[in-house]
Amino acid sequence: MLLPVLLPAVAALQGHVRPTAAAVRVDTPPRIDGRLDDEVWSRSGPIGPFVQVEPIEGAAPTEATEFRVLYDSEHLYIAVRCFDKDPSGIIGTQMGRDADLDTDDRVEIVIDTFHDRRNAFWFQMNPVGSKGDALISNNGTDFNKPWDGIWEGKSSIDEKGWSIEMAIPFQTLSFDPAIDTWGFNVRRQIKRRLESDRWAAARLDLTFFQVAEAGDLSGLAGLRQGVGLDVVPFLHADWTNDRSGNPDQDLIGKPGFDLFYRLTPNLTASLTVNTDFAETEVDGRQINLTRFPLFLPEKRDFFLENAGIFQFADLSHDLIPFFSRKIGLDDRGHEIPILYGGKLTGRAGDWNLGALDVETDSAAGIPEKNLLVTRISKNVGEQSTVGGIFTSGNPNGTADNSLYGLDANFRTSTVFGDKNLTASVFGLRSETEGKSGGDLAYGASVAYPNDIWSAHVSWKEIQADFDPALGFVPRTGIRSWFGLVEYEPRLNTSIRKLSFNAEAQVITDLDDRVETIEAQVRPLGIEWDSGDELRLEVLPGYERLDQPFDIQPGVVNPIPIGEYHTLRWRAEVETALKRPVSGAIGLEVGDFFTGRRTDAQAELSWRPSRFFTGSLGYEQSHVDLPEGVFTTHLGQVRTNVAFSPDVDWRSFVQFDNESESIGLNTRLRWILRPGEDIFIVWNQTQKRSDGSFVPLFQEAAFKIAYTLRF
Repeated sequence: MLLPVLLPAVAALQGHVRPTAAAVRVDTPPRIDGRLDDEVWSRSGPIGPFVQVEPIEGAAPTEATEFRVLYDSEHLYIAVRCFDKDPSGIIGTQMGRDADLDTDDRVEIVIDTFHDRRNAFWFQMNPVGSKGDALISNNGTDFNKPWDGIWEGKSSIDEKGWSIEMAIPFQTLSFDPAIDTWGFNVRRQIKRRLESDRWAAARLDLTFFQVAEAGDLSGLAGLRQGVGLDVVPFLHADWTNDRSGNPDQDLIGKPGFDLFYRLTPNLTASLTVNTDFAETEVDGRQINLTRFPLFLPEKRDFFLENAGIFQFADLSHDLIPFFSRKIGLDDRGHEIPILYGGKLTGRAGDWNLGALDVETDSAAGIPEKNLLVTRISKNVGEQSTVGGIFTSGNPNGTADNSLYGLDANFRTSTVFGDKNLTASVFGLRSETEGKSGGDLAYGASVAYPNDIWSAHVSWKEIQADFDPALGFVPRTGIRSWFGLVEYEPRLNTSIRKLSFNAEAQVITDLDDRVETIEAQVRPLGIEWDSGDELRLEVLPGYERLDQPFDIQPGVVNPIPIGEYHTLRWRAEVETALKRPVSGAIGLEVGDFFTGRRTDAQAELSWRPSRFFTGSLGYEQSHVDLPEGVFTTHLGQVRTNVAFSPDVDWRSFVQFDNESESIGLNTRLRWILRPGEDIFIVWNQTQKRSDGSFVPLFQEAAFKIAYTLRF
């Protein structure tokens, strides 16, 4: 009876007093089956209490949660018991590795092995055995989900609720053996109630990934990392049938390997030879109705590993000084073979170090290239950094190119006592053979990212000849101002919270003539306690064209030079993911240059069991202009068949009427055991021709990889 009374007071203090726990050393490891019935778990008393964050900050959780931590010289063992008075209400629909568990009950764990209050490992599991992991960098500003560590985990459901067991090898974790206390936090999500409970940092203003606010786990001594060497040999066999241009069939087999060596406890060198990305999912298609190139995310594991080290300033997709997709891919997304690559990432004292050097083969008229990027930053205070970046190489051109820059980033979670505040300032310069002057980019930003009220303002200038060949900049010769303010009051009734915001971006040329204004006002957003959401938005805008704009193939006349004032309206509805069937629809209507444009989007997801999930997505844009009338269509179908947590089969089908083609990417992954993987992949593109679809490209790939640890 006393616990519910005390928990709000405990929650109020957690921003200032960290919870602590002790790991217990054992000689006999537990059996990892998710059942927690091994006697060895009784060596550690249950650790808690947890505090509710959502929906009611500081309240007692509706269900009890406790965890235990054991270790021996080679493994860290974690057990979490999630009590539930109604086990029939537990939601577990995903079994595959690295599945999106936003649909399920789940447990997440953060482990700050260097106790630097900035960087951490993240692990998660759900009630039916899905495992996921990631790297957290820069106190949560970078979340590297594609990272795959080698570890074992099982879960089970019983009459008391559900539970998980994890065994994480110390060879998987970088750490300093001289430090016996690590940062640690645990979060439990109860999906049917949309409830979130935490052990530490149980405040709405703090995200779970703010490592600086984690609790402390002590007692870790006598840990073994081994030599610190992982060798991952792989064999890739690939058959292609390309019928575009000159028809060609090809069968190749290519061995290669990746090597990871821990030079120091917190500095790792990586080497890749004959790099292969057969298992990487294809890009989602986009139809571009703008004047500027679209952003596509990096998906390849080699470049995503420790990618947070290379993060520079507080920048969005309109300016990225180093963008790894420029390596090994041409401007159309076609692969350029990577002969070998080396990477050094990690930390030395207060310094964060990253270096990447890659040699690409000649392809499609582009000669063999050497591409280099280095990033160094220094920790200042508890959460801030100052640093620099340098790149060299031009992956898709012949002119020599390099870039260098400096940035400073301030972060705190104690402004006004317990609020978050961030600020960033940066300067960049590119050097391109044959160009001189006008090659700078610089700017600053300040953000107040908190619950109820949040705000963000930024400014940047990108000069006309700024050209980061290893970066991404869709628009140069501009100044950009951005502002956002958001108010989200919590009602915690049948309506959980409301959302109101206003944001605007103003882009001018370097003579301060306005080129673009994009604004958004949300007069009403509603999130019900059920998880359903509604958003209504107004989007005023302005565009000045200094030259005609060819908007779409087939539209003969370009949009003429002129000034265009627009007003658009958008409505979006999303249903809660906790249901077996969920969906979202959106409609946007209004002005578009010389005419009108109507956009419609719809998505439907079905999760009947842990063994199958599927989704349908459709987007349509109908454009009615004096220059021409056209309609674009984009459809996607995803399915995932999970035979067990270690065997899943994922498929992705796409169609758009711009390319008039259907693309299929299907992949079977079999994890023989952690660190040993088999991938079987089939890719096919079919092009519409004379009213039917004919094969344009076919590819079958097989890859097996095996990790040797020393």
